[in-house]
This record gives sequence, C-alpha cells and structure tokens, in this order.
Amino acid sequence: MSGNTTYPVASSSAVASPRRSPPPHESQQQEVDDGFISIPYIQQLCVLRAIHRTILAPLDRVKYVMQCQKELQRLGTLRHELPTTLHCARHLLRMEGARSFWRGNLIQVVSVLPVTLAHLFIMVPTQSFLFSLAPTHSAASYTMASYLSLIGGALAASMVSYPLEFARFRLAVDVKAYKTAPYEFRHTLAFFSHPVLNECPHYLYRGLGLFVLGSLVFKTVHGALMRVVWPYVPPDHSCAAEDAGGDHSSPVHRGSSWMPALTQISCGLCVATVSTLCLHPVDLVRRRLMVSVTDDRLRYKSAWQCVQRIAQREGIRGFYRGSCITLLRMAVGSSLVLAGLSN
Repeated sequence: MSGNTTYPVASSSAVASPRRSPPPHESQQQEVDDGFISIPYIQQLCVLRAIHRTILAPLDRVKYVMQCQKELQRLGTLRHELPTTLHCARHLLRMEGARSFWRGNLIQVVSVLPVTLAHLFIMVPTQSFLFSLAPTHSAASYTMASYLSLIGGALAASMVSYPLEFARFRLAVDVKAYKTAPYEFRHTLAFFSHPVLNECPHYLYRGLGLFVLGSLVFKTVHGALMRVVWPYVPPDHSCAAEDAGGDHSSPVHRGSSWMPALTQISCGLCVATVSTLCLHPVDLVRRRLMVSVTDDRLRYKSAWQCVQRIAQREGIRGFYRGSCITLLRMAVGSSLVLAGLSN
C-alpha cells in the first residue's frame, strides 16, 4: 500500500493487467529473489514514481479540497461552498495561481525514496514472515493468511510512509481564505513542528485504521468483480501464442488484433471504477479526520462521529464529494500505467 501513501485501489495498476495474480507477498518476494532489487532498479522505480505523482499532483489537490471543503469551512480557510470540480479548480487558480496546484508535491517527490525502501525492505519481508507463520491447509486458511500478511506488511511500511503522506495531504488542503492571506503551513517542517503534533505525535497516524480498511474494501471488491468478469473476457492472443509453444506464425498469432486488449482494458476500467466508488466514502472520512486533527476545537473523537456529522448535515451525497475528480484521476493514472509510467 502506498496514495497516493495511496491506496492500492486507487492505484491505477489494477486497470492495466486484469489477470489473476498471486498473493502480494509472493509476487513482491519473487522480485527480491530474482535479483531485481538493485540500485539501478530502485533508481528507475523512484524516478517513475516521482514523474507519476508530479503529473497527478494537480488532480490530487483538487480532489482533496473537494473532499474536505466542509472541514475547511469549519476551519475558516474556505468561505463558500465549491459545488463542482470546475468551481474548485477556478477558485484555486484565482486565489493562489497555477503553481498552487503542485502545493505539497515536493515532499511527495522527496518521500518516494524512503517509501520505496520501506516497501521493499520492510513490507515484503514482513508479509513473507507473517504468511509463513499462518496455517495454509485449506482455501479459507490460505485466504485468511494472505489478508493477515497483507495487513501486517502494510502497517509495518506505514510507520514510515503514513506521516510523509499526511504532510503532503495537509499542505495540499492548506488553502488561502483570500489572495493576500498567508498559508497556515509554509512548508513541510512547519507542519511537523505544529505544537499539537509535537505534544501528540500519534496524531500523525490519524486515520491509519481507515486506510487499512479502505485497502481491504478495494481489494475485496476488485478481486470479486474480476473473478466474475474475467471468464467472459477474450484472452490475449500473444499469451495464447506463448501457450501454444511460442510459435508466432501460428493461426492464433496471425489472427491477433487490438480487440482483446481493448476489451481487457475496458473491463479493467469498469471494475476499477466500481471499486474506487466503493472506496471513496472510506477515504473521504479518513481525509476529514486528518484535516481536523490539528485543531482542538474541531477534532473528531472518532471516525464514527465524523460519519454521523456527514450523514446528518450532508446526507448520502456528502460521502461522495469529489468522486468525479477521483474517477478522472483514476483514468489518468491508468493511462500513465499503460504508457509505462507505472507505480
């Protein structure tokens, strides 16, 4: 698990390859065992992730502001409601200028290296260790072991990645009330030196439980939908040729076309769209908890209190604020994956 630290859900790699894959600890450990973990590999991975995040940074900022605008109104930094994504983008452009769309991207790019190292050398070994301890004598126990190892590895890596992602998010939603107004946090160090966070460092992990819950929701929905859809998707002819012995002159290969690939991509996009919409309410509640954590007066006692407030004051639609820009970000991220800028 990374966010965007981002949800693997929200990660667009789920669209590019809809094939069934082994448990995450096995595929990631295979890379380590095969010797892919080298300095050039890490350098290439960090560069691709930095480019990927920088391209998506404007969409991320608009998404965060749309999700948290009610909390920003409570804080007093946003004076009126932004009904649509276009209104939000225009507001940021008018108040802060075009460069503001990349606010918080510096810490996001700088954190790529430590987050990548945490994933490779903390998350993967933890997942393998936990999976080896769990019994896998039946399908149910194997599934349970896979989920437990996934959660354990994600929590271990989040000890490093979550505070960095928190800082990036908090800078992104730090908007100006008027053009000449100063930012609450001028830079990342100003955020980490906030008195509340100095007194209560555990607030840097606010919403971590919802982060794990959202990841499980996405993976469960995505996996279930793929198991339903995949049998009806036409196979890739290149894979069929390999299964036939690698004979590229075979009739299967000669009759290849773009249609199977387009069908696979379309099905992947549809499944990712439904999974992302299922994740969105969980992610929205988590973001709102994170925004209010530095204000003693506005801080929520629990996630349930935040859910109740949204339901009472905004209704069901309140849980889907920013869903349009979220889907747009997913589509753009998927395009970057297909173009080779994969996470």
